[in-house]
Amino acid sequence: MDFKFFTLETLVIQTIILFIILWVLNKYLFKPYLKYLDDFEEKQKKIENDYKNIDNLLAEAEKQKEEIINEARQTSKEIVSNAENLAKKKKEEILMKAEEDSKAIIESWKAEVEKEKLHMLDQVKDKLTGLVLKFNEKLFSSEKVNKDFVEKELSQIK
Repeated sequence: MDFKFFTLETLVIQTIILFIILWVLNKYLFKPYLKYLDDFEEKQKKIENDYKNIDNLLAEAEKQKEEIINEARQTSKEIVSNAENLAKKKKEEILMKAEEDSKAIIESWKAEVEKEKLHMLDQVKDKLTGLVLKFNEKLFSSEKVNKDFVEKELSQIK
């Protein structure tokens, strides 16, 4: 019994079988598994980057929120300022219109008072003429001459 463990034929066949097994393992086991590990590592890195970026994105969002709030405050201050300016302008316009209206009313009243004054003066002149004429008639018994004279003198009084 002769056992030869290492013959050239067996060594070549075992080597070929070994290469075939290694090739099959490499193609169907090692490469897919390494690809899976690479993909898993990329996903983990992406998750870590996203996690780190979340803090950055959160800080950036907080910054934008503050900027928006500040802009809104500034805009509201501008709106209030514009509203105050418009209110002041409107107030001035109303005051000027009221002043113009009051001046017009005063002028109207002055004209009315003047007209009333003239009317009263005419009435006083008429009554005064009548009284003077009656007084003259009783004193002098001559109404015609005295009436012309009295009317002429009263017309000069204005």
